[in-house]
Amino acid sequence: MQTQDLGMNLEQLLVVQGPSITSDDQGERVQVFKEALDRLPFVEQYSASHSVPSGGYNFFAAGFTSLHPAPGDEKKSYAMAIVDGNYFDTYGITLAAGQPFTPEMVQRGWQGNHLILNEKAAQALGFEPAATAVGQRILWGDGDYEIQGVIKDYHHASLRQPIDPIIFLPNPSSGYFTLRMTTHNLPAKLAQIAQQFGDIFPAEPFDYFFLDEQFDQQYRSEQQFGQVFTAASALAIFIACLGLFGLAAYAAEARTKEVGIRKVFGATVQNVVLLLSKDFLKLVALALVLSVPLTWYAADRWLQDFTYRTEIHWWLFALTGALALGIALVTVSFHAIKAALANPVQSLRDE
Repeated sequence: MQTQDLGMNLEQLLVVQGPSITSDDQGERVQVFKEALDRLPFVEQYSASHSVPSGGYNFFAAGFTSLHPAPGDEKKSYAMAIVDGNYFDTYGITLAAGQPFTPEMVQRGWQGNHLILNEKAAQALGFEPAATAVGQRILWGDGDYEIQGVIKDYHHASLRQPIDPIIFLPNPSSGYFTLRMTTHNLPAKLAQIAQQFGDIFPAEPFDYFFLDEQFDQQYRSEQQFGQVFTAASALAIFIACLGLFGLAAYAAEARTKEVGIRKVFGATVQNVVLLLSKDFLKLVALALVLSVPLTWYAADRWLQDFTYRTEIHWWLFALTGALALGIALVTVSFHAIKAALANPVQSLRDE
């Protein structure tokens, strides 16, 4: 999942929690903070928004229809995100058609009656191809809104979920500030940002996180499961090898006379090793025949929980089977080779 193309660039994105206390001059303070960010040379881009990827949406809304709606269009639900004009550039989200919000649109907010759609939302509203939505108007409640642009779909939420149809509305205030910045000498840079933030929002704590780390937190349970599964598998293999080692020692001891006779009649070391190993290899092969279908089924059911999932390739099971047979052969071979190299005369005398 962590190698899947998200449709945006999360590297070097610092997210600062915006002011939680509303005030009459909050919009002005947000603008002052943006101007302060402009003066910091290590801040390459920044954006103000009310939601960030991996952090949900502002709300969901229905009732959007095109000017020529199809039956049932008004019942479709859309994710709503409130952003400024720099949002898409800062996150590296590609604009498929149209333009981002202008500063004037952002200042007017919802009253400006402009919005931006992702491709899923444009298609849900009946625009095919999605780029044809630019310049068109859609209805919502008592108003109609002009479509300013269409962005390419990106993964705002976890890869466990399909991409939602998203409608973006402009607004100058902020729940989050997202900064794309260089990270060399990071503590000093964070201190500068914290100082500017504290001067402008003195009653607010300076809380921040890096978005790539936050996004990866969504998959922490899978990472922990992978670590536990790997450790448990290694322990199971080790215990199985100990068992095979003991059984091989017992088999070699029990068949000492047989091995001695076979060697007297000309059996080679390879013949003896094969004789003592083949029964164990047959058992391992039988275990593989029984376990592979069950493993395939369990893995396929587990992957059903993910919208984007890897394929289960047959060669993974072939490689695992070959590895299991190899480990079994190496484990058993120690006693098999020891028995094959023993003096047959001594073996027969002991018997």
